[in-house]
Amino acid sequence: MIRPELQLHDYVEPVAPRSASTVLLLRDSEGELEVLMTQRSHAASFAPGVYVFPGGAVDAGESYEQAAVRECTEELAVTPDITQLRLQAIWTTDRDMAKRFVVKFYVAPMPDGQTPVADEQEQFLPTWVKPSTALAMYQVKQFPMIFPTIRTLEWLAKFANTAAALQACRGNQAHWDSTPRSALLGGKPHYYMESDAPYGELAMVCPDGIKRHALDWKHDAPVPLLKHVRRLTCGNPSMMTGPGTNSYIIGTVDTGFIVIDPGPYGTYDLSTPDADKAHVQRLFDACSGDIRAIICTHSHPDHSPAAVPLQALCSKALNNADAAPPKICGMKNLPTSRPHSEFTPDVQTQDGDVLVLEGGGLTITLRAIHTPGHAANHVCWALEEDGLLFSGDHILNGSTTVIDPPDGNMTDYLESLDKLDAACDRYDIQYILPAHGYVLGFAKTAIAKLKAHRLGREAKVKKAMETLPNAALDELVALAYDDVSPKLWPIAMRSLTAHVERLKEI
Repeated sequence: MIRPELQLHDYVEPVAPRSASTVLLLRDSEGELEVLMTQRSHAASFAPGVYVFPGGAVDAGESYEQAAVRECTEELAVTPDITQLRLQAIWTTDRDMAKRFVVKFYVAPMPDGQTPVADEQEQFLPTWVKPSTALAMYQVKQFPMIFPTIRTLEWLAKFANTAAALQACRGNQAHWDSTPRSALLGGKPHYYMESDAPYGELAMVCPDGIKRHALDWKHDAPVPLLKHVRRLTCGNPSMMTGPGTNSYIIGTVDTGFIVIDPGPYGTYDLSTPDADKAHVQRLFDACSGDIRAIICTHSHPDHSPAAVPLQALCSKALNNADAAPPKICGMKNLPTSRPHSEFTPDVQTQDGDVLVLEGGGLTITLRAIHTPGHAANHVCWALEEDGLLFSGDHILNGSTTVIDPPDGNMTDYLESLDKLDAACDRYDIQYILPAHGYVLGFAKTAIAKLKAHRLGREAKVKKAMETLPNAALDELVALAYDDVSPKLWPIAMRSLTAHVERLKEI
């Protein structure tokens, strides 16, 4: 667990939520599904003027289902059959709201022979609308809605008719139980569910949910994540690197600093030497030159080449002849690596090695975890005191890493995921800080999902091999990666090769 004193902001206790219910009343019109929506009063204290599904607060002694029926009756003169209500989702209002609710969303068929009539006090303009139409109107600012309504309509738009939507909720289990988090993007507020890429970062940086964090990718200055952790993203965005390679700056003025993954330097064909040089200078400046160690998680050209220039910049700045420049730490590349991934560190990292920073009453312990798979010399690092994992390219946010034989190995990769899962238990790791993308939350869940995804892909590869036993890789990729854009198949073939090699071994 992150030490509270190292959070960027003082914690503000969120308002306790009240219970409420909402009903998606459904009907079919000309063979297509429609849902009943109303517009809230412009004088309402919560979400004024927006289009919603009918519903309201649960009164004392009521069940959620009873409240759903009562609210429909009071607001629209419609009384759904309580036995036909099926739970669709649970939403809890964002933590930074002054008025909050825990709302159960139900789906139900519109009762035959009843016509909705708004009470003209809380609800106005009863409107039957196709989910896709409501979403399209929202995009052109003709149908104002709040985030949970939008996400619910996106889910509902998948179904052709009422029967299909009701069937999807037949188990009466919530499809999700979400408390969204908010952030600024482009200077405007945006909301995210637990399954969205930025959610983990928002949970780590602003655990109380207050909108303080901007999600815009910056290349010109470090982004504070905690008082002792900053992220400086290289200016090398691409299809392979996403927004760019994340360099992490660990430490404080009192402890000195460790830099993880300093980035490319003139050897990476998707980056320019000038941008690389500027990135190295920014790393140096962010640390005021007091860099105690430079860590490379692996030797790929968007991670390690800047280590030597950064070290040289530190050496040049030393005034004390007895002072030593920071050591470059990592594992030397194996002969299986590609020529552009040659790397010889000053300190050959071993599994379990520890780097420690101390000062100002603060101790920071980084422990090496050898995780071959993406690269044979790949090392993740756990910050033990705060339950953080710097995952390099082994775990990414927003994509799966490429396993490129011979240096990449799928069996090693899966076994390393198991090793990281065990490390989560050992060091109480809650957050994963990847080399590409935002911080990931729910660390063990993220690892489990990633492993399940890989094994699911492997099952598709196995089926493709059985279907086309003598096929070339470019034929197999069309079957095994049929859910991926053909533009990505040349890259996917690297991981496909790793899957094929593994299947032939097991």
